[in-house]
Amino acid sequence: MPNVLVVEDDHDTRDNLCDLLELDGFFVDVAGTAKDALASLAEKAFDIVILDRRLPDGLAEELLPGLVVSAPETDFVVVTGYADMDSTIAAMRSGAADYILKPINPEAFRARLQGLLERRRIKRELHDEQQLAEKILSTAEAIVLVLNCEGKILRFNPYLEKLTGRTLSEVQGLDWVETFIPLRERSRVQDVLKATVAGRETSGTVNKIETRRGEFREIRWSNTTLKDEQGQDVAVLSIGLDVTDFIASQNRALQAERLATIGQMMAALAHESRNALQRIQASSDLLGLEVEGNAQAESDLAKLRRAASDLNRLLEEVRSFAAPIHLKLESVRLSHILDQAWGHLELHKQQRDSQLNVKLDPDLDLELDVLRFEQVFRNLFENALAACKDPVTISVTSHLENGSLELAVQDNGPGIEAPHVQKVFDAFHTTKDTGTGLGLAIVQRIVQAHRGTIHVDEACDRGARFVIRLPHSSHNSRQCSGKFDGQ
Repeated sequence: MPNVLVVEDDHDTRDNLCDLLELDGFFVDVAGTAKDALASLAEKAFDIVILDRRLPDGLAEELLPGLVVSAPETDFVVVTGYADMDSTIAAMRSGAADYILKPINPEAFRARLQGLLERRRIKRELHDEQQLAEKILSTAEAIVLVLNCEGKILRFNPYLEKLTGRTLSEVQGLDWVETFIPLRERSRVQDVLKATVAGRETSGTVNKIETRRGEFREIRWSNTTLKDEQGQDVAVLSIGLDVTDFIASQNRALQAERLATIGQMMAALAHESRNALQRIQASSDLLGLEVEGNAQAESDLAKLRRAASDLNRLLEEVRSFAAPIHLKLESVRLSHILDQAWGHLELHKQQRDSQLNVKLDPDLDLELDVLRFEQVFRNLFENALAACKDPVTISVTSHLENGSLELAVQDNGPGIEAPHVQKVFDAFHTTKDTGTGLGLAIVQRIVQAHRGTIHVDEACDRGARFVIRLPHSSHNSRQCSGKFDGQ
């Protein structure tokens, strides 16, 4: 509990204040004069000093400057039965945090002290946050960006160059938003820039920036304006912290929790449902013998079987999505995985004019879980076939740079509408009339299990383009260009 010093020369008033404060749990010391108060402040730290305005050695407004200097972190509350406007103003100017009239109303007195304590708590929290922010800025790598008031790039530090792959010389004078900000976030970032120039608080905003390689980094910004000698705003200073990994970690933790819950539910559901589905299958087989030759009954029975099959597939997809991924890595040629994945889609390609164009530069031997990565490409190819009208063209390209392999899968369909781009990897999100919405969620889990990333290329102006990046340090490669046709 807070420490309180009561400075009061009247014994009855002092005792009443002490009783009231101790009843509320405060630790209370007393002094009868300003001199005694200074001695107590020199020996001990107090949160609040209750100071009678008229003391034997002076008035509060005269004594406060010296007391405040001796205890700058302490709140001083002046108590008096002889208040007037001038003395109140003088006391507040001298450093008083509050001014209370006698006789003291206990409830009002408690409320005023609690208000002071709450302000002190908030002040401490803000101080702690400020100290933390200053420590982060002084010890962590951060973006330092200077824009003019129109949003043109004036300068930035090497960290932004390292983060994005863009040098100051090539982008200086260009519009920051159009050069670095993804299309869907530009309007919001422009509004933040305008608000900063207008003098409004905009620190704490988070937005993505796009690197030369098409990757996105989440940046948390602290913004302010720079002024000239006349006090006119001439530039915007923005300090940015890369919080991409932190946000990704939070998302992974949330996803793991969700998956654990789904997995527990599905284990019980699959156990109970498997027996029921088997009984449905057996009963439908027997029923099929009885209704043989009855076209309407056979049609209804086929619908029943399809419904049971769809339910079984749903259970298997959810189980596959929620189950832990344990990789069985082996060396395999990338083109072999693509060939296998495309070959597994014969049913989807029946009576379709479709082709897969592959241009791998290079075609690497990769350490992958073959079955799971076949599932990655199979799901991507299946989505493309479902989204595109004939003739369907799906292309796969690769590019190796700085120990990272980039794989791009692109189709010639209508593409992904902007509202759905950020949700395509969310479990159970789908724009199809049928389907579980787990295909791309499973794809993302498998890629991430291989220490890779996958995202939708929002800059693609034709069809949908998914970009997979995998770590790779091997230089064992060969050129490969081919085409897999399916009718």
